[in-house]
Amino acid sequence: MSDQYGNTEPGWYYAEGDPPGTQRFWDGSQWVGGPQAGGVGGPGPLHPYTGGQFQGAAGRYETSQAVTALVLSILGFFCCGFPGTIAWYLAQQETSAIDVGRRDPGQRGTATAAKIIGIIATLIWGGLYLLWFVGVAAGL
Repeated sequence: MSDQYGNTEPGWYYAEGDPPGTQRFWDGSQWVGGPQAGGVGGPGPLHPYTGGQFQGAAGRYETSQAVTALVLSILGFFCCGFPGTIAWYLAQQETSAIDVGRRDPGQRGTATAAKIIGIIATLIWGGLYLLWFVGVAAGL
């Protein structure tokens, strides 16, 4: 099945009869939602399922930072903790971007794992640093 222009790939296309300068989301078999303002050079249409604003042409997602956050969280867990704190922050930003439709929802699991490992690394290493500081202050 395709739309009247032969497009079979999901994406944003102009639908015949819609106002000029608008696009609709074609999910591969049917139109989803109504016409949305936007197009080349302007702000893109809204994500048809989450309502968030797409970034990029034809509804493509922004580049995910989930893997970077996961690597940092593992490094923070085994090394010194600080990269885990950064990973925690990046993973939270990634999850928020997924929720509004800017990033690929398939990366949610990686982002969640990075967030959990980052939190654990921050707490463990933060506790160790605190114990060390108290020990130094007490003259042990």
